[in-house]
Amino acid sequence: MLSELNDTINRTLDAQITGDGFCLTAVPGLTLMRFSELLAPQHMQYQPKLCLVTQGAKQVMVADRVVTYGAGQSLVVTVEVPVVSQALEASRDAPFVGASLSLDPAILLDVVTRMNTPPSSQPAEAFGLMVTDLDAQIMASFQRLLEVSGQPQAVDILYPAIMREISYWLLTGPAGHNVARMVLPEGQPQRIARAIAHLRENFDVPVSVPELASASGMSPSSFHQHFKALTSMTPLQYQKNLRLLEARRLMVAHGEKAGVAAIAVGYESASQFSREYARMFGAPPRRETQRAKADHSRTAAQMEASF
Repeated sequence: MLSELNDTINRTLDAQITGDGFCLTAVPGLTLMRFSELLAPQHMQYQPKLCLVTQGAKQVMVADRVVTYGAGQSLVVTVEVPVVSQALEASRDAPFVGASLSLDPAILLDVVTRMNTPPSSQPAEAFGLMVTDLDAQIMASFQRLLEVSGQPQAVDILYPAIMREISYWLLTGPAGHNVARMVLPEGQPQRIARAIAHLRENFDVPVSVPELASASGMSPSSFHQHFKALTSMTPLQYQKNLRLLEARRLMVAHGEKAGVAAIAVGYESASQFSREYARMFGAPPRRETQRAKADHSRTAAQMEASF
């Protein structure tokens, strides 16, 4: 079944693009991708989603944690988090092939509240990224999504039903507890998600842990502990990542100078911005963005796909 799914993804890509690249399908949140060479690591912001690999392998780094998954496996992302993403296996003879599908919180919540028995009560993995093996049900559901992806009217009618299938199989699978906690009211991940939303909306102004804890309805110590367990970084590290990603986007996509971008994202010191930028991206702002602009179309596509 994995080989069949891989063939279907390749056929769908062939109908939309020539060679390597990304394909944003008509299915909400479904992106397909294929690469026949290894690319430089990409900094991006992951949203809650299901990512799968049908050929090759991929590595995702979140702060000091490394997550690797390959053909026949999926990555279930249940928290919005900045990552460094890179394909580990890709060649002309065996390209990297994969897909990502945004999780629909409304559908997930409806499915979990209708289940007669709750998701697995086994101890939940606190971290917001979890690797699982692809099962036959998930692959079959993806096949159906791909089959309707070229027919907009079919997508409008059938997407909700197929997404409910995928949600059900996720909730009854190894990642079920994590996925359920993502959408159930007043769970710790839901509270941390409120803090992340606050950080995203106010990344360019100073924030404090007590302020974020209050927005989450948690004590500062409990908030700090759960935030780091879920995202593998502290709230202030998270905000710094958001600032630097936005500054890079302003420079690469809009041509802003480093000093202007630094001020726009909340830095008061140009030298501090340059040091932290170089630490995160591996080169000072000017040199790194010149390199990025040389490959702007591919970089922009990867930022858009966030996979």
